[in-house]
This record gives sequence, structure tokens and C-alpha cells, in this order.
Amino acid sequence: MPEISIMPHRVHLLSTEVGASVVMGWCVTLLLIVFCVVINRRIRRFTDTPSGFQNVIELAVESVYRFAHGKVGHNADFCAPVVLTLMTFVSAATLVELFGLPPATEDLSCTLALGLITFSLVNITALKEFGLRRRVARMASPVFVVLPIRVMTDCVAPISMALRLFANVLVGGIIMKLIYSVIPLVVPAVLSVYFNLIHVAIQTFVFGLLTLNYTMEATE
Repeated sequence: MPEISIMPHRVHLLSTEVGASVVMGWCVTLLLIVFCVVINRRIRRFTDTPSGFQNVIELAVESVYRFAHGKVGHNADFCAPVVLTLMTFVSAATLVELFGLPPATEDLSCTLALGLITFSLVNITALKEFGLRRRVARMASPVFVVLPIRVMTDCVAPISMALRLFANVLVGGIIMKLIYSVIPLVVPAVLSVYFNLIHVAIQTFVFGLLTLNYTMEATE
């Protein structure tokens, strides 16, 4: 049977022991930064009639913006870039498993960090929309006694998102390990298309959807 653990693998880096997921997270971040620099240079050469690579970029940006606008209205200008960044990182940090590398999202500390970014986005957007006084007043509506409950709900939301993403990625990896140990040929290759592509796409979409839903609830 394959060895299964919810703890991240440890590696030695510059005489320091760190989680493999931490190293992978930084590598993915570095690659995404390089990718963004390349895109920024290509944008200068974009034309009014998009084609090829320009079509892909414009489709991705426009789809996320429209999706965000349908959820948070005029706040989409502020939220959409953050949501697109989160979704891009989640997908890239998980798809590395296709190359036999440990996905960063298989580490609870990584998913908790993503949840805290969502928490920050939700509350910053709400404060930007209403200000501190109206934000507190809305959370205390219809009676003041619900304020602690609303605060607790807001604090639990990023934790639930983190646990959900972590559990789904971990379970997907466990299932693939079990399949490889039982049926090492043909079938794992077919199923990996689901767990490493479709499954990742679903988790990425759901994470972006939940981020926008929580923001919508805070600003509606």
C-alpha cells in the first residue's frame, strides 16, 4: 500500500529543512511572475483584431471580469484581478502534480494563506464600499445581538475554504496513488486526465466562486 500522510514532505534547502510544498509554492509564484512579465511585454503588441495568444489572454480576463461583475457589480474592477490571481495560482500550484511534483495546495498552510487572502479581499471591499461605521452597522442588523455571530461567520469562512481545497486536492492524490498501486497500467493514465485536469479546473472555479460569493454577501 502507498504511504499516505497529511503532513507535507520535508526537504533540505540551504541547511534548512522546509516543506516541499513551500518550495513548490515559491517556484510556481516565480514562474507566474515571469509569465506576467512576458504577457506585459506582449500586450504592447496586441492589436484590435485579436488572434492566437491574445485571444486566450483576453478570453480569460474578460470571462473572470464578467463573472465578477455578475456577482459584485461595480466592485468587479477591484475584485476581479485578485480573484483571477488566486485562481491562476490554485490551478498552477495543483497542476504541477502532472509532472510528479508535490502540489502546494496539498499543504494546509498554503490553502490557509489563500483563505486569508480571500478574507482580506472580502473585508477590504466591504470597508471600501461602506466604511467602518456602516460595515459594523450592517453586520449588527437587524439586532445588535447577531454581531458576534456575523463576525464568527466571517472568520470561519476562510478556514472552511482552506479545508475544502486542501481536502479535495489531498483526496484526489490519494485516489490516484491507490489506483497506481492496484492497476499500474493504462487505467491510471485515463483517470489522471480527470483528477489532474478536470478536477483541478473544478476546484479552481469553486475557489473563485466562493471568493466572489463571500464578497457579494458583504457588499450586497
